[in-house]
Amino acid sequence: MLVDPGFEGVDMQRVRAALDLGRRLSKVPLHAHVRGFLFKQTADEVERGRAGAVVAYRRLTPVKSTWFFRMYSVRAYLEDVTAAAAVVAPEDPASAVRAIWRNGPRYAPLFNAVRFLGFLRSDVLSAARWLETHRSFFADYGRWRIEPRTDRYFIMHYFDEWIWIDSAHRGGLEGLLQACGVEGSVDVDLDTPFDGRLHVRWQAP
Repeated sequence: MLVDPGFEGVDMQRVRAALDLGRRLSKVPLHAHVRGFLFKQTADEVERGRAGAVVAYRRLTPVKSTWFFRMYSVRAYLEDVTAAAAVVAPEDPASAVRAIWRNGPRYAPLFNAVRFLGFLRSDVLSAARWLETHRSFFADYGRWRIEPRTDRYFIMHYFDEWIWIDSAHRGGLEGLLQACGVEGSVDVDLDTPFDGRLHVRWQAP
């Protein structure tokens, strides 16, 4: 399947294979859902791209409209973000997924998450703990667990996480570090594609 106009060189079959989408979709249970804001986050990243990207993305994605606060199938989300990756960075779709999630913290004001906003630019670990505690707002499956190691290092553990840990969630935590105004790193350690951990370290501001 080819993308047009201006995206004729993008091969969706190759992009899906690079993200191992077929196997991932086969594992995702029907009852797994995510909040609609993830679709907006994806669409916004496409709109920041080159001319023609939005048209190509809308042509490819099976998702036609979503509401910010409603819950939607994880399978639909994976298809949607793969379509976005195909037009944002077809040569490296995982990097596109990572970039999309790196912008996550900018949507915090839309949740009226006053306490979370207070942590941004001040306290990385407390902001991450807020995300762990409020995970049910974002998804209704799996589990996250924070393991603090030092005052500037924690491990986020993921269990039954159907969205890519090594690209999406890595990007999300990189975005958290940026939003807190610190330099740091997020390193991946997977047991399976759906279980593993991210090591988050940062320097004092």
